[in-house]
Amino acid sequence: MGEKLFEADRLEAYHDGSSICLIAVGTHGDPLDLADGEVEALIAKLQALLAAEKS
Repeated sequence: MGEKLFEADRLEAYHDGSSICLIAVGTHGDPLDLADGEVEALIAKLQALLAAEKS
């Protein structure tokens, strides 16, 4: 979902049972600062997960 500044940064979205989970945490515990393209890719992934949940 884009290049990470630090290896320990976490940007994940996944389907877990009846929940859609999102993790966006930087190496030092701060929220990630995402570029436009990264936000658009994240939105697309979340929409795909939501569509899978509905079906």
